[in-house]
Amino acid sequence: MTEELSDLDLVKWYFNVCNTALATPNANPVGNLVESLVLKATPNRFIAVELVDDEDRPLGRYTTRFEDGQFGPVEEGERDPEARFTLRRSFLRSVVQHSDTYVEHPEKLDWSWIRPA
Repeated sequence: MTEELSDLDLVKWYFNVCNTALATPNANPVGNLVESLVLKATPNRFIAVELVDDEDRPLGRYTTRFEDGQFGPVEEGERDPEARFTLRRSFLRSVVQHSDTYVEHPEKLDWSWIRPA
């Protein structure tokens, strides 16, 4: 299934999994910590993602906004982000393929990016 998804759709699915994981009871205290750190790191709440392949070649840039404890719609391109991070397409495919595991264990998602740009 993930082979058929565009890069934009993979990024959207990734943030949908993040949102689902943060909304589950398993997310505490991870969810509270993530929300607190995101709010400190990104006053304007915009977060940019650079998608790369396994050789670190850029595939695209995407932006989301964190509001009310959830990641908002994903758009192509960067929009004045205060936080940036890089994700590998292979990791996104793994998250989509094994989304139940990541929802059940939100600490396995990549939260390392939560720092000022």
